[in-house]
Amino acid sequence: MPVSSNRSTRVIAVAALLSAVLSGCAVKDTYTDATEPDAAKVRFIANTSNAKLYYYDPEHCEGRVTGELNNLYSRDTERRVGMSVVPPANARGYLEIKVKPDQDNYLHLGTSGSNWVCVTSLSLTPERNAEYEVTLNLRDGRCGVLLNQLKRIDGRDVRLPMPVMDKGLPACVGRGTSFPTLAPVLPDTPHRVMLIDQIFDSATLADMKPDLAKDSRARFTPEKLDKLIAERKAKLGFTLPDDYWALYRQNLIAFDEEAAGNKTQTYKRYSDRYRLRLQRLTDQQLEQWAHPEDKASRPTHFVASEERKTMTKFYVQTSQNLLLETINHHLDRMAQMDRQYGVCARYSECWKR
Repeated sequence: MPVSSNRSTRVIAVAALLSAVLSGCAVKDTYTDATEPDAAKVRFIANTSNAKLYYYDPEHCEGRVTGELNNLYSRDTERRVGMSVVPPANARGYLEIKVKPDQDNYLHLGTSGSNWVCVTSLSLTPERNAEYEVTLNLRDGRCGVLLNQLKRIDGRDVRLPMPVMDKGLPACVGRGTSFPTLAPVLPDTPHRVMLIDQIFDSATLADMKPDLAKDSRARFTPEKLDKLIAERKAKLGFTLPDDYWALYRQNLIAFDEEAAGNKTQTYKRYSDRYRLRLQRLTDQQLEQWAHPEDKASRPTHFVASEERKTMTKFYVQTSQNLLLETINHHLDRMAQMDRQYGVCARYSECWKR
């Protein structure tokens, strides 16, 4: 059998629990709020039916259940921890927990219906006294998850988008059914490298690969930079020194340069991750994955097809995360610039974080 991934095993475990909930067999809440005085707070919003949040940390590798939301057979949990930022008005159901700060946590978000199961995961290392909000949506049969850090700034609720990363929980590998020990990476041979290249190339769309000529056409031209700066000057309605606008231009260029490298970084992370997973397969498994025309190995190719879907999702999520990181870096630079020049005292729409 092809090597199992941590993610696939966790999905099966959570799906089984969700099926039990759907059938009316409620799963007992087992999560206990962190007691540290500087504990972080996490709100889980479920805009789906039959939703659950499963919490893992290095001391609880079997996972703990935090409560049920939007379930036909049981009441919603009423877990609340007094978060300073209120939930969105359109939140269908939510719960709140306290978590230990400055340690790796792993969250499973699960929801199920009569003929579907939606499970996704994310890694979170919360800061001390920080607040976070995780939102699970289901659109067109696909799981969607958003992660925000919550803050009160100038008396207003502010949601700062964060990258959604699934890094697993290394401290739990080999400890518990959700984090099985991975098969070892097998040594490269010319034949294995050829098969891995063949599988990788067949699974990788042309649009995933960097195209320097095409990507360069999306870069900021000097004319575009001038236009962006002119638009900003018109909105301000007051004069700032030339040094401010020179720094403004410099920040736009830094954003453009970082954004221009995102596709290359996305492709590299995707390639490294996919090839590492393939390097754990035996020669026989690689042969079967590389030759889909072999009717005798069709069950194996179903697994290979699912692996392609997993890696395509990884590519898309990585691309989105890098874009979000680029935007956040840009906002931080702009906010620092406006603080330096006292812009926010005169302009309510200044850059601020």
